[in-house]
Amino acid sequence: MLTDTDETAPPLPHHAWDVVLADPPWKDKSFLTSAIATIIGLASWIGNVTSPAVAQLGGSFLGGFLIGWAFRRFLSLAALVAGILLAGLAILKATGWISLDWPSLDTQVSQGIRWLQGEAEGLRKLLTGYLPSSVAGWAGAMFGIRKK
Repeated sequence: MLTDTDETAPPLPHHAWDVVLADPPWKDKSFLTSAIATIIGLASWIGNVTSPAVAQLGGSFLGGFLIGWAFRRFLSLAALVAGILLAGLAILKATGWISLDWPSLDTQVSQGIRWLQGEAEGLRKLLTGYLPSSVAGWAGAMFGIRKK
């Protein structure tokens, strides 16, 4: 027998993309406002009414927003995977199935973190090089990271 609450419950996602895009960035007011400003800026630039500055700032904000939103999603997933791996490692160690060489493991993790920091810095330089306005891009990234 179905009740009123059963009929109004949202359907469960069927695909991984449904979970990732459960709260898409294009539903945020600042994203939509910036997109409209970018479109208006492009139209006025094409019509030789204004300079392309409005379109560049809006596009940089949009790019930064998407980067920040994706980074937040990645961080959430990475934290979940790391937690599962650490819990599994602790269980295997507690049951005696594996024996760990902690100094070697610490060295490997430190090297991996240093490599990841270098790669992240290179990615940051690459992405900010493509954004015409880094201030608008960083502002968009902060809004994108805050998007829940």
